[in-house]
Amino acid sequence: MSGWPAIRLVAQRELRERLRSRVLLATTLVMLALVGGSVALQGALSKTPTYRIAVAAPAPPGLGAALQRAAHPFDEAKVRLRVVASPAAGRRALEAGRIDGLLLLAADRLVFRSDVDPKLAALAETAVSTLRGRLPPEPELTTATLHPPEKQRTEAAMVVAYLGSLALLMSLAFYGEWVVTGVVEEKNNRVVELVLSAVRARDLLTGKVIGIGLLGLGQLAVVAGLAAALIVAGAFDVPASLGGNLALVIPWFALGFALYAVAYAGAGALASRQQNAETAGQPVTYTLLAAYFAGYLALSANASGAIAQVLTVFPLTAPLVLPARSALAGVPLWQHALALGLVIAAICLLIRLAGRVYAHGLLHTGPRLGLRAAWRLVRQG
Repeated sequence: MSGWPAIRLVAQRELRERLRSRVLLATTLVMLALVGGSVALQGALSKTPTYRIAVAAPAPPGLGAALQRAAHPFDEAKVRLRVVASPAAGRRALEAGRIDGLLLLAADRLVFRSDVDPKLAALAETAVSTLRGRLPPEPELTTATLHPPEKQRTEAAMVVAYLGSLALLMSLAFYGEWVVTGVVEEKNNRVVELVLSAVRARDLLTGKVIGIGLLGLGQLAVVAGLAAALIVAGAFDVPASLGGNLALVIPWFALGFALYAVAYAGAGALASRQQNAETAGQPVTYTLLAAYFAGYLALSANASGAIAQVLTVFPLTAPLVLPARSALAGVPLWQHALALGLVIAAICLLIRLAGRVYAHGLLHTGPRLGLRAAWRLVRQG
């Protein structure tokens, strides 16, 4: 038997075996608890916002009280009103970051440093309209900025970028170790000799990767579903644009797992005993860690820099870097396409190479098969 029927049978076998394991259930519950617990942690750590507003003298009486009443609906925010001698003094305070907004009543203008805060603009408009005794159909206050708007990294974007990348790293390493352990167990039980008599080594490798990968995708989908439900319910205050960035995590997990799991399977085939299972996958794990830290340092330094762009399309780093960089700075469509093409090409090449190592390593007994010896066997066969 060969081809897709053999791959499907091997994948189904992996699914049955792994679904019986309590480890899968335990890790799923832990991940769900972490997502649910983050809601409680966010509520415990959240602080009442405080808006610092300056007004050019003379300030109308009752302005401070009106601002505080207007801020109450916005998470019961607090307002600190400061009176400055002149608009120039207010601009200097705004430039230095000592205030969040400058109210120029004579010009009916609210000035920000670089980015307009819609909540602050709304409460200032409400307070001024209340003092003037009427609510116009259109806002009386116009907003302006001292500098052009900056594209800031929101806290939500930082969470998606860095925690999402870390979650991918842990998932790839965790499921990769499953692949190594499964391969070594089959070798020790001599089950693999019976399997290889009916299935090609390449099909066995592909089916094992697909079966375990489907479990990983299922677990990730359950956790992501809970996170999405909490976002829809308003538990997390995140911009709508992050939905697409979150969606990138699942397909890139699949691509990253396919890339690294094949390498893990080849590494597991080189081990001779169950005791070697942990050390067999270390070279692949170290490569994965190096890819993560390289991406982390590049994105922290400059998410739009040349190094970050190279790591976005480089096959070993793309699964970890592309979703994170997309959340932080955005990724052009051509880089998405290039990264996808290079990763798929790398997976196909690695399957051919690791398939040969896998075939020779599975039937090898005795001392651990080294990389040089495995490479000689690959070149011979």
